[in-house]
Amino acid sequence: MAIFLVYLMLAWFGIGAWLIVDPTALAGYAGVAALTPTGETELRAMYGGMELAIGGAALLALLRPRWRCHVLFLNGVVAGGIAGGRLVGIAVAGNISVYTVSALTFELSTVVICVVLARRLQRSGE
Repeated sequence: MAIFLVYLMLAWFGIGAWLIVDPTALAGYAGVAALTPTGETELRAMYGGMELAIGGAALLALLRPRWRCHVLFLNGVVAGGIAGGRLVGIAVAGNISVYTVSALTFELSTVVICVVLARRLQRSGE
């Protein structure tokens, strides 16, 4: 459990911190670019700030085990929502890239692992 939470923390913190500092990085690896300063602020908020917050929740769960089930729920819902939107995007665009496959792999595996670990926590009564 702790290893997975560390993984989530590092994954979310890593991408979040990178995109807070350099939102233009999305253009190079995901084809997402801001057209205005407001657009850059939006990328910093949604890709930077939100992902830092999700990573912060994983850190909280590491420090306070009673939050683990809640944080697993949060990560599962967020990753599942992103994966769902990504799958709709693939269907609408009729296109898939290496980036999309790798992101979808992270998201779907996160959902599955979060569900398994949350069920294990519930069964153990923690």
